Amino acid sequence: MKVFSVENKFKRFWDLFIFLLATYCSVDIPFWILFPYTQTGFFFFFEIFISVAFFVDLLLNFRTAYFKNEIQITDPLSIAKRYLGSWFILDILSILPLELFIEYGIVSKDLLFLCVFRFLRIIKLTSSIHFKRTWGMHEFDSTSFMRLGFLIYWISIFAHWTACGWIIIDGSAGAVTDPDTLTRYIRAIYWSVTTLTTIGYGDITPVTNVQTIYTMCIMLVGAGAYGYLVANIATILANSDIIRTQFVDKIQKINTFMKYKKIPAEMQKAILDYYDYIWKNRKGYDENQILRELPPSLRMKVSIYLNSDLVRKVPILKSASDDLISKIILNLVPVVYMRGDYIFKKGDTGHHLYFISKGQVEILAEDGITSYGVLSEGSFFGEIALFMDTPRTASIRALDYCDLYYLDKDTFMSIILHYPDFAAHIDKLIKEREHHNKSR
Repeated sequence: MKVFSVENKFKRFWDLFIFLLATYCSVDIPFWILFPYTQTGFFFFFEIFISVAFFVDLLLNFRTAYFKNEIQITDPLSIAKRYLGSWFILDILSILPLELFIEYGIVSKDLLFLCVFRFLRIIKLTSSIHFKRTWGMHEFDSTSFMRLGFLIYWISIFAHWTACGWIIIDGSAGAVTDPDTLTRYIRAIYWSVTTLTTIGYGDITPVTNVQTIYTMCIMLVGAGAYGYLVANIATILANSDIIRTQFVDKIQKINTFMKYKKIPAEMQKAILDYYDYIWKNRKGYDENQILRELPPSLRMKVSIYLNSDLVRKVPILKSASDDLISKIILNLVPVVYMRGDYIFKKGDTGHHLYFISKGQVEILAEDGITSYGVLSEGSFFGEIALFMDTPRTASIRALDYCDLYYLDKDTFMSIILHYPDFAAHIDKLIKEREHHNKSR
């Protein structure tokens, strides 16, 4: 049986499946303890199904990699030792369908407390680094609504447990005489929510000493949990707007600069239009800066992911090795052109090969009116400039805002020096092109 990596999609969704089953148990078992119902039909088979699923999960845990000092450990023996020394006993106990065993007299009711191990699995799952990473609960993810969702989830589960505890200590006393099961639970969960949220209307109050002590404990827990919840919501709302705040601050500085230097109104509008485009399409980020801050291996992977398809389309690069393509991709420079900007004009000496990431450009004749065609996303132009110092044969103008990448000729030549075979191929193309030009 293979070892599942941390990124394995099957294991990711299997953990979610087990988490949902454990959640069901955390809700059902306390309710069943308070108000026992007959485990027949669907409930009988579902309890068996849960036991089988938990047993399969136990086996999979012997074959699931884990992190140690940010290194993924895939050795089966190390995985087994770690699992046996951590959650193995809990998982063994949670496999047993104790509700069925107790109902059919297989085990004593004194072992009822062992039922708790079934829903303790949710603590195991939500505390594991693997589960947090695969479901987006990163420590520094400031916009992680997943973390807020799990906080609300835990408060809801705790409210249910608290309500069941209130019923156990006769929480319905003083409410109604011998209320039905549904009414008792609804009033108990009502008391639990009002106490945890520190509202406490006072219509259901503790009568006995035990109830009073229990209520005080829940108040203390509720005050902390409610405060933590409000703080998380405030943090998420603040962080979700922090990038906009920083960008607005930058625009204000630009406005101050333009007024101080008395830049013409038309030029000011063009500048603000440019930054408006940057915000709408990039949220103000600087791609070069982000890539520079990444370690070399990650920078390489991200750059290849973003631009590999673009570079491979250039005919002169089709015979290039993967290593050479990677070097070229790392040296691409992003640039933005506004609507109506000329990227170059006919007769200019070319020094760059351009790739269109977003937007459209128009190929124009020297008169600036006659159009030879339109190039859009995924296209490239100016490749002859990489190995020939010939003038541009046409003008290129941006039809709208264009995100382009360019490769400099000098950079390209310095890269291929380390690849003799490809350099010889380029030299051959140069000679063929020169011969073609002379024969015309």
